Amino acid sequence: MKILLYDRVQDSNAPAKLKSAALSDKYTALTSFTITLDDVYAIDCVGIGYTDATQVTVNGEVINLPTVIIDAFKNGLYMLATALTTDELIVSHNGSYLGRLAVGKSVSVYASPTREPGYYTTSNPRVTASGNSVLGVGGVAGRKISLDFRYKFDQDIITEIESAYFTQISLGLPLFLFFDKESSKVHWERLYAYCGNEFVFQSSTAYYLYSKRFDFIERF
Repeated sequence: MKILLYDRVQDSNAPAKLKSAALSDKYTALTSFTITLDDVYAIDCVGIGYTDATQVTVNGEVINLPTVIIDAFKNGLYMLATALTTDELIVSHNGSYLGRLAVGKSVSVYASPTREPGYYTTSNPRVTASGNSVLGVGGVAGRKISLDFRYKFDQDIITEIESAYFTQISLGLPLFLFFDKESSKVHWERLYAYCGNEFVFQSSTAYYLYSKRFDFIERF
């Protein structure tokens, strides 16, 4: 599994709607634009959230988005074939809108064998006094997955988490995920998800390795 922890677009001159945690704040002004980052960074992945595009191009590399029944299944992390070192992103897409764009350096970390994928809803169905079922309306349904990472977080990963925590994770910014090795076991390949903003780790006594259980809940 690969995670983008630190989104470099957040510290750029990108339009506010491309930085927004809420994917409904979609950017429609342009389908081709340039983003200037605040420094030169190594970039190996792109987070894409909510778009009707089938292709997104970043600095000349075309990212083909999957054709899926549920649009939200497009949302998540996409790996670049060739990593970049740059302070400028030249972006285009063949759709009419883009909800959020993120770039940065991915972290590879793989969960313990036990995984708990599932679904959640905020809809509130009810039963009337006469026994009639009344469907819940106005809510949203999404995916969730609990993953246990046992002694997987080494010093490099903890440093990356620390860098992102105080300015992004602690504020509740959802993360982009790519289940590169787990997709055949969890059914999904990508996810845009919130995992809470309090991180407490359990340490190994012998090595610089930390554990944590994450509950990733899909956000839109």
